[in-house]
Parts: sequence; C-alpha cells; structure tokens
Amino acid sequence: MKKLFPAICFSLLFPIFSATAATTEISSVDELRAREAQAPKDAEPIIDPRIPTGENKAEMDAFIKERLKTVVITKLDENEDLDNMKSIDVQHSAEYINMLKESKKSTFEKIYDNAMKRISGTEEKVPGDINEPYDDVYYYINDKPSVEEQKKEWAAPDFPVVNVELPNGTQTLVPAREHIPYLFSKIEILPTGVIGINETITVIANGEKLKNGLSRAISKYSTSRIGVRNKIDLTLLSVTVNGQEVPYKAEEAGDKILLTPKEEYTLAPGIYTYNFAYLVDRQLWYYDDFNEFYWDVTGSSWNLVVSNAGASVSLPGTSPALSQNILLGYPGRLTTDGAFVTKGADNTLGFAAQVPLFIGEGMHLIVSLPKTDLLPPDFGKHFSWFIDDYGDILFALAGLAAILISYIISWRYISAGHSRLKTGMRRTAPMLRYLINGTFDNMSFASWLLELFRKNIIDIQKTDDSVMLIKKTDDLKSLEHRERKAIVALFPGKDTVVRADKPNLLKFKRAFKLIEKITLNRFKNLSLKLSAGYLFFSIGMLLLSEAAVAMLAVSFGQIFAIELACSITLAFYIWILKLNFRSVLFRWISKVFALLIIVFTLMVLSVYIHPVSALLLLAMIYIIFAYTGIFAKRSGLMKNNIKDALSFRDYLIDNAQALSLGRDFAAQQANIFALDISDKYPLKDNYRDVYRLDAAAALTQVLNQSYSGRSPGRRQK
Repeated sequence: MKKLFPAICFSLLFPIFSATAATTEISSVDELRAREAQAPKDAEPIIDPRIPTGENKAEMDAFIKERLKTVVITKLDENEDLDNMKSIDVQHSAEYINMLKESKKSTFEKIYDNAMKRISGTEEKVPGDINEPYDDVYYYINDKPSVEEQKKEWAAPDFPVVNVELPNGTQTLVPAREHIPYLFSKIEILPTGVIGINETITVIANGEKLKNGLSRAISKYSTSRIGVRNKIDLTLLSVTVNGQEVPYKAEEAGDKILLTPKEEYTLAPGIYTYNFAYLVDRQLWYYDDFNEFYWDVTGSSWNLVVSNAGASVSLPGTSPALSQNILLGYPGRLTTDGAFVTKGADNTLGFAAQVPLFIGEGMHLIVSLPKTDLLPPDFGKHFSWFIDDYGDILFALAGLAAILISYIISWRYISAGHSRLKTGMRRTAPMLRYLINGTFDNMSFASWLLELFRKNIIDIQKTDDSVMLIKKTDDLKSLEHRERKAIVALFPGKDTVVRADKPNLLKFKRAFKLIEKITLNRFKNLSLKLSAGYLFFSIGMLLLSEAAVAMLAVSFGQIFAIELACSITLAFYIWILKLNFRSVLFRWISKVFALLIIVFTLMVLSVYIHPVSALLLLAMIYIIFAYTGIFAKRSGLMKNNIKDALSFRDYLIDNAQALSLGRDFAAQQANIFALDISDKYPLKDNYRDVYRLDAAAALTQVLNQSYSGRSPGRRQK
C-alpha cells in the first residue's frame, strides 16, 4: 500500500454494544458534570419534517409528485401498471449514494478514511503546547508530539501490517508500528465504594519505545466538582503478559502512580497482551443527592497511539445510573465527538471511542449514581481517609514532639546534677587544660612537648638566652598521625635541633595547628560519646516517623528511600550553615548555597509527602543538631568531665610534696604544667635530671612574644 497510512487509524467497534453517540463540544470535565447533574432522558426519534405522516392525502400526493421528478421512466404507457416496481428507476440523492458506498467498504478502508479525515481535519483541536519531546513509554503534560509529527512518524512508502487476534476474538490487520491496537477496561463499582479494575491491553512492540515492557500511569489524585483533591488508595493485584504473571510494582512519580516491572528486562519485538488488575479507593465522590464516579481509561499519558479503546462499568445494585457520559481528547480540549455510550445487561454501561486516540489523548468516563446502591462511609472509613490525608503530618508531628520532650527532660535532669554519665577519655595534658580553661594556647602546646620528653622522643634544653628542642629518636610509632606530622614540621628533613626564635616561628606554628586539631577533635569525640544515647534516640524517632509516613504511600520502599536521602542532604547542609569559615565572603557564599539546597530538597520532598510533613522533618533534623550542640557545651554533659579534671588538679596540688619524692613527678610533669600549678613543684635535687617546667615556661614566654602577645589559632569553647 504505497500511500500515507497513519497506522493509528484502527478503531474497531466493540461488537457487544450498540452505538448511540452525542456530538456536543465540551471544553472541560467540569462543564460536562454541570450539564449531567440530572438523569438523562431517552433519546427522541429523529423526525424529518419533509416526510409526510400519511394522515393528510393531499400532502402525500404532493410529496410523491415531487419525488417522481427524480425518476427515469423506462416502460410507462397507457397499459402499464404502476404497481410494477420494475417499470420505474429511482435516481437516489448524492448523500444516499455516498452512504451506500460507505456501507460497502471494508473495515480496513473505513478505518483508513476515518484516520485520514481526523489527521487532516482536526488540527485546530490539538493544544499548541504539545510539540515538546516525550518519554519512552508515557509522557507528562506538555510532552506530546503534534498530529503532524505523528503523521510523519507513520508515513512510509510501503506500510507494513500484521494480522492480530484481539482479546475480543476479532482478527484484523493492524500497523506493524509500535502502538496499542486494543485497550479494554472492565470496571466494577462495589457497594463499599472500592473500584475493581481489570484492564486488557494489546501492544505491538518493535523495540523502540517498549524496550522494557509496558508501564501503566494512573493519576494519583481524584478531584471533586468543587475542586477538593484526594489522594487515591491503589492496591496492585496482578499483572500478566500473554497469560504469564510478571512481577510489577507501584511507584509514585509526580502526580502519577506508575505500575512498572520490578526487574528490568528486554521486551523482544512482537505482539503482547497485558492484563492489569488492581483496586482503587477514594475514586468515588459522595454528594448530598447522588454519588459520582470519574475515570480516565487511558490515563492520558501513554507515548503510544491507542487505536481501539473501550470500557464497561458494572454498577452496584439494580438501580440505573442517573447520568453517564464519555469525553475524548487532550486536557482542556475535551469533546464527545467520536464516542458512544450504551447500556448493557446486568446494569452495565458500555463506553467506546470510535476514533483512535493519539499520544496524550484521554478517554474520560463520568457516571452519576443513585445513593441507594452504595453504602455510606462509616466512621472507620472516614478515619481511614483522615489518616490517608493527614497521617503523614500527624506521624511527623509525633516524632518532633518525642524529640523535643526527651531533650527537655534530659536537660532538666542534667541541670539538676543528677546525670553522672561518663565515658573513657584519654587524659592528655592539652585535653585537661582544654576541659578546665576551654582554650588551646601556647601552654597547651608546651605541655604536649613535655609529654614527648616523658616518652624520650625529644629533649627540651634551656640556656641563658634561648630554648632548644632536640630530637632524640626517629621511632614515632607511639604517636598519632597528626603528632608525627607535627614532629616532622618541627624537625624537617634531617634536622635534629630547633631553636625557639623568630626564624623558626613557622615550624612551631605548623606544629601548633596540628596539635590543636588533635585536641579539638578529642573534645568533639568525647562530646559525641556522651550524647550518643540522646542522639541515637532522636535519630531513631526521626527514622520511625519517616517509616510511618512511608507506610501511607503506595510504595513504602520508594518513599522511605526518598525521605532518607533528603534527610541526609538536609542534615549535611544544616551542618554547613553552622560552620564558621574565616573568610567572610566564603562564609556568605556557603550559607546562601546551603539555604538554596535546603529549599530545593524540601520542594523535592513535598512532591512525595505533604509539605507540612517535609517542614516537620526539617525541624526534627535542626533540633537534633541544636540540642546535640547544647549537650556538648561545658554546662551540658561535659560538666562531669570538667569536675573530674578539676578534681585531678586538686589532687596534684594536695599531693605535691608526696609526688615530688618519687618518680611520679616525671609522669605528671606535663599535667602539672598544663594545669598551671608549676609553683607547687619547685626544682629539687631528686628530680633535677627530669625537671623541665622552667624550660617549658621559657618556651611559652618566647612563643607569646613571637606572636605579639596572642596565641596562634586560640580557641574559646
């Protein structure tokens, strides 16, 4: 067939229904709903005023005379009997002749002509924003190709066709292009208001768009006449492909729920029949005088042409529907043209499209039902709906309240002095000074050098005019990584002696920074250990709240993973906000960037959960940071460790005489200097060889003078 053949043009009528079609242009579903508020009347018979009824003989004679003007008399003389019908040939009207020609066309020819007229004559009915690129299997609004683009896509010198047996038993030729030649949705409205849907979809696949199988997109929300929007509750029952069950999953994507394969697989070219079975709740709306059901059969989101679409709706009970209608087309440009509705047996309504549905077009059903055949929602159902609508807010609020209450109670307990929480701490001289004074200064650095002297790594020698550090060994295995780097900074290369003067000031400054970082990190680690119980509890409440929120979603794993990823992102950038960089410009840039990322993360999270819930999760994360910081302060959980450090200082003071008599002085010399009690331990003969308090004091004085009276990197906590 060497002509343009838009393969989308196979609209086979469903044989189980008789067709009665309305052709009124409707701009929206809301307009149609307003028109269908009352029960429809039976269709009136068509009456042509030009045809006489036969009651008036004069009118009938005039009509016959006028009609005979268009006849050709072949054998008509005085003896001819007018009752002989063979004596007259009637010249039919052009309309009647065309109708006869149409009736003699095959189904294939009718479909072809129908599509040719549809492509060439309805260009104005397509929105102007449908010329954007589109996805592989389904598209989002404003991502539809134009009719001209679809026309070009299906153009070919020789258009290939295949013979397909549709699920309704019909065998027909369909284009070999990827499309859906048959879609039928069997919908059953149960008395409880739950909707059972069984969809049968035949697809022609050739590896272009249906690479990984067919995905089904369903609107996540149902909207009432007055604009109230509810999130539907969908339960996927099963999916089969050519009669074989295939694992599928339901996931949220924007305002859609996607039914996609659990495992990726390559769909070989061929003909496949999919069957989707699922239950939908909250798709019915309960009004004062009637109930209403709305459904988009195609979902208006496939990136595939649907040649033949239809649906049946089984009503609950025996009462007929108050009204029913069908709309076809793009969102905002809906019409009843090319569609029909009929009533079947067992209180069933039939809906079908007489024209193919192009990419992005939907088939919308609206059925108004009497209130007698549906059970009114009871308290349990209303409560379940309330949890569906606001449960994520309640769960997030409960988690936030648990975190706040636990921290308030814990803080009061700590403030009252009841908490005796302790943890193992490496009692180094710089750490003791930091606990008591909240600073790391040159005395802290000198006390670290005294610890190296005790370990026989360096010697500190004081002369009349200077202080020297002498490296005694290269065996630094007992030191931490940063401590070894500090030694290398003091004694670069093969140097073994460094004098404390201005030429070597940079060496001391580098070593100072490294030991300062070690001390601050030890303090932070100690704070983290002390607050671990409270931190684990708050993080546990956060995760528990997120899990409860995810339980309300269609896909628990998907929503929980999104919440967890967003929580980690929020926590990281809140931490960035709390950092104080030395550069003012860099500080402002980092804070603005962090705020932008936090806002963007909240927007992403709000797509999947309620925006209020997203803000509550942010509040939980911020409070965790805030209270952990408060606990880490000197007036918080550190209070007991500070008391221990002060008690140890009092011990060294009270036992100065006893410690001076034995070897304990050498072991405690660094702590004595760090705690600023050197005056309690004057130089004595019994420990003259190991006495370096005077040398450490001289070194501190030199460093203070070199830094013009201030300590490098001095920190106040």
